[in-house]
Amino acid sequence: MKRSELFFSVLLLPIDAAMIVVSFVVAYYLRIKAGFLPVESNVSFRQYLLYVLYLLPFWLLIFALNGLYKISRNRNYFNDLYKIFYANAFVLLSFIVIIFFGRAFFFSRLILVLVLLISVIAVFLGRLIVTEFQRYLYRFGWGVHRIIIIGNNEVSQTLANKIKSEKKLGLKFAGIVNGLGAGGSRQSKILGNVDDLPEIIKKYHPDEIILTDVSINREKILDIIQACSDANISFKFISDVFSIVTTATNASVLGGYPVMELKTVALDGWGRIAKRIFDIIAATISLLIISPIYILIAIIIKITSRGPIYFRQQRVGRDGKSFTFYKFRSMYTDLCDWTEKGKKWTTAADTKTRVTPIGRILRKTSLDEIPQFYNVLKGDMSFVGPRPELPAFVEKFQKEIPDYFRRHRVKSGLTGWAQVNGLKGDTSIPERIRFDIFYIESWSFWFDLKIIIRTILLIIGEAFGGKYEYRDRS
Repeated sequence: MKRSELFFSVLLLPIDAAMIVVSFVVAYYLRIKAGFLPVESNVSFRQYLLYVLYLLPFWLLIFALNGLYKISRNRNYFNDLYKIFYANAFVLLSFIVIIFFGRAFFFSRLILVLVLLISVIAVFLGRLIVTEFQRYLYRFGWGVHRIIIIGNNEVSQTLANKIKSEKKLGLKFAGIVNGLGAGGSRQSKILGNVDDLPEIIKKYHPDEIILTDVSINREKILDIIQACSDANISFKFISDVFSIVTTATNASVLGGYPVMELKTVALDGWGRIAKRIFDIIAATISLLIISPIYILIAIIIKITSRGPIYFRQQRVGRDGKSFTFYKFRSMYTDLCDWTEKGKKWTTAADTKTRVTPIGRILRKTSLDEIPQFYNVLKGDMSFVGPRPELPAFVEKFQKEIPDYFRRHRVKSGLTGWAQVNGLKGDTSIPERIRFDIFYIESWSFWFDLKIIIRTILLIIGEAFGGKYEYRDRS
C-alpha cells in the first residue's frame, strides 16, 4: 500500500463530511428561505445544524461500512454512486424512524428529501474531484505502482501494453521476467529469468508482481510467491486459460480451494423480455422529447448539402441477421460508402475530406446517431449492446477471431461497454470483442444504466474535447 493511497482515502472523510453539511445548508435555504413552498418554522438555523452534527458521525460510519473508505488506487465512479445513494437513503430513513418513534420535532420532512437528492450529487462530485486529482498526479509518477510481469505469452504482452499506454491506471511497467512477448520478439523490456527474481526485486523495487503464465511448474510458482512474501510485494496472477474463452468469471470456494467458473449468458429468457420492454418505452419517450431537434437537424441537412437526409446501410445484428441501419447523413453524398456490405471505417482523416461542415458538428456531438432510436423501436437494435458491424467486416472477423460471433447472441446497441471504454471506430477488434462478451455474460439493468450514464458523460466530453477514439488517452 502506498502512502498516497492512504492519504486520499483519509482525505475523503473531511470531504464527505463537508459535502453532507453543505447539502443540509442548501436544502435549508431552498425549503425555508427561497420561499418556493411557504412554511413557518420557529427552529433557528443554529438548532437545525445541531441535527446535522449529531447525525454526521453515524452517516460517516455507514459510509465506512459500505466500503466507501476502502483504500484503493483506482475508484469506480458508478459503484461509488450506487453505494452513496444506498448509504444516504439508509441514514435518512433511520433518522425519520428515530423522529417518529422519539416524537422529536423536526420542522420539515420535505427538507430530508432535498437533502437526499443534493447529498448524493454533492458527495459524488467531491469524490470525483479527489479521484481525478489523484489520477492527475499519476502523470508525474506520484503514487504509481511499479509492475513486473512474469510470463511468456500474449496475455503478458497485452497487459504490458495496456499499462504503458494508460497512465490513469496508476501503474508503471518495469519489465517482463522470463518472457519474450508474442511471437518470440522482444516487444518489452526483459529483466531476466524467474530464477533471478530475488535479485530483480532488489534492483527494481516493484510494488506488484503479476504472473500471467501458469505453465510455469509448481515449484517455481511457490518460489515466486515466497519471494513476493519476503519482500512484502503484492502477488497477483491472471490465468491465460480464461483469457482464451471469456473475460467474465465467477469466483467461489470449494473445499477450501479457489474455483473460477465461466459465466453463462445472463441476457436470456425473462431478461430478454424485460430489456425489450425497456427499449420500447425508452425509445418512444426519447423520440417524443427530441422530436423538435430531430426535425431541425433534418431541415439543416437538406438545405446545406445535396442528397438524402438519412444514411442507410446494412448492418449485422442478433443471430447474424442483417437489418437497415439509419443515421443522419454527415458526409458529402458522392463520398458516402453506399455499398451493401461496406468497405471501411471512418477515420480521423475523413473528417477533413468526406464530412460536411454540419456533419462535423453532428458527429462530434453524436447527434447523427439519433435515427437509430427508430431501429430500437423496430426491434432491430437495443439501447445497450455490441455496436452493429458491417457485413464485410463480420465475414472477415469471423475467420480471424474464434469468439467473434458470440457478440451476435444479443441485439446490437446504440451504445455498449466497449464503446464507453473507448473501443469504437478504427480500434482493436480483439479487445472490443472481449468487452462485448463481458457485457453479454454480465448483463443486468444496473449494468445497462451504468453504460447509459457513461455514454451521456462521454458524449458531453466528446462535444468539447473531440471524438474519444481520435484522442491521445495516455
